[in-house]
Amino acid sequence: MYGEPFAAAGKYRGLGELSQARSFRLREYGTAGTTIARDPSGNYTVTDNGGVDTLQIPNPDFHVLSFRSNAVLRWEWRPGSTLYLVWQQSRESFDQGGRLVGFRDLWDSFGAQGDNFFAVKISYWIPVN
Repeated sequence: MYGEPFAAAGKYRGLGELSQARSFRLREYGTAGTTIARDPSGNYTVTDNGGVDTLQIPNPDFHVLSFRSNAVLRWEWRPGSTLYLVWQQSRESFDQGGRLVGFRDLWDSFGAQGDNFFAVKISYWIPVN
């Protein structure tokens, strides 16, 4: 058996752009003649040049939960003849909340929506004399 719970989150602040090519100086939106506004759904609207240029930025914040597991049962009922039963599960949840990740999020990954995959494999050894 194998199981892998996973949780990650990102919350973006201080959005901006490089002031010029090959530089590391960030021109942060909301300063230097730009304005930035966030709507209730989390999307940003940036204006520059007195409102002449407008840029829409979709909500970059995220909160991801994931759980992947495999279970394999192998039974060899006679030499060379084997039965495999495989169950694989893939669960995932995504929202744009950007809230911090805690231990409870790993536990909540078990209850996320997901898919199940079942497989059966039989190999039978035929003796040749």
